[in-house]
Amino acid sequence: MIKSIISEPKNIGNMIIKNRLIRSATYEGMASEDGSITDDLLNLYRNLAQGGVGLIITSFSYVQQSGRGYLKQIGIDRDKLVLNLSKIPDIVHKYGEGCKIAIQLVHCGRQSRLLENTIAPSPVFEPVLKKMPREMASEEVNGTIKAFTDAVRRAKEAGFDAVQLHAAHGYLLGEFLSPHTNRRTDEYGGSFENRIRIIEEIYEGSVQKVGLDYPIMVKMNVDDFVEGGIDLKESKKIAERLSNMGFAAIETSGGIMEASTRSEKELGRPIITASSKDIDSKNKEAYYLPYAREIKKVISIPLILVGGIRSIEVIEKILSEGSADFVSLSRPLIREPDLPNKWLYGYKSSPADCVSCNACLSNVRSDKLRCVLLN
Repeated sequence: MIKSIISEPKNIGNMIIKNRLIRSATYEGMASEDGSITDDLLNLYRNLAQGGVGLIITSFSYVQQSGRGYLKQIGIDRDKLVLNLSKIPDIVHKYGEGCKIAIQLVHCGRQSRLLENTIAPSPVFEPVLKKMPREMASEEVNGTIKAFTDAVRRAKEAGFDAVQLHAAHGYLLGEFLSPHTNRRTDEYGGSFENRIRIIEEIYEGSVQKVGLDYPIMVKMNVDDFVEGGIDLKESKKIAERLSNMGFAAIETSGGIMEASTRSEKELGRPIITASSKDIDSKNKEAYYLPYAREIKKVISIPLILVGGIRSIEVIEKILSEGSADFVSLSRPLIREPDLPNKWLYGYKSSPADCVSCNACLSNVRSDKLRCVLLN
């Protein structure tokens, strides 16, 4: 193994990650229609584990039927799925020496592609899917909090090493955080304190069920890229609060579905999202790095940086300067699940083969996750 900061282990909570490379959550479209695990999913996670990444984060798994976004999405909303879910950590731990596995938990809110009638913190029209969500009643908010805490319990019972709450990309928890999508007048809306309350209660309720030692991570937006949404000033406040709450790590990302309908000229700033294209040079990589540098100043827990990272030199610089503690990769590992081993053992020094065409993300809606350029 080459000598590099990338190969140095580091903790997330009490969980030792063997290197600084993380597989960021990506929808696979491979679950059964009832949300259960299939052989295709097990093959995917076995290949990732064998490929040398330190931590794998699964795709977003729905915690409630009302939050289901896709037909072949992993489910974690029922106790009877626990034994089935355990197949993923079993295969990762068997084939990936020292590899850890976390499951991402989500409620898709107003961005559900599957459901005709969606729910959200407030009835704010979603222009891409052309759906007007119904505002959640107080008892529904309480039910969703319980659904998340039960899902955390199920994850631990199934053998996952950690969980990650998905509070980014315009899904329900992110909708509560954002002033653009949360216009409630009760205790879950309005002020910053009220908008973050649902996440505080999910965290506290989860700790009661799984204990303080079980790592609970969170993914959040640094910028929604819509008028009136989360911006850097707001995201620094959110990150600082999440760090103080007790979360084990924060992964930073950005953008919501609605951002695709806005122009950069309209917003007066560039729009960079998790599916940005044309990453054909090192200076276009790590497009959330300027945000991460600011977020890092206000948190005391590890920061995971995602966003168009393609080369080992860029990763080493990010880690060495302390802008992030881990780097997570999504699209590159679809094409090259063994990319970490190639880099860490010196088989490859060139950037990832991924050309950022996004065809994998478009294809997954009708088929399943794969690099279409390899077939």
